[in-house]
Amino acid sequence: MTLLEVLSLCRRTEAVFRRYEAQAGVCLCCEALFDTLAEAAVKYRLDLDKLLGELQTMMATEAPPTA
Repeated sequence: MTLLEVLSLCRRTEAVFRRYEAQAGVCLCCEALFDTLAEAAVKYRLDLDKLLGELQTMMATEAPPTA
């Protein structure tokens, strides 16, 4: 799954990606938007398991859309 796909599913995940910017040395939403999470983790030396856990937590707290 790409960062763009994650963001499109839950806009609040941007906060998670922003927290990793200092470690990555770049704006992940600018430079890695079309990378998969695994590709971005390798490219920017991020802990993929930790990143996935934080994204899952954020997505689990997302309020369901109202009809």
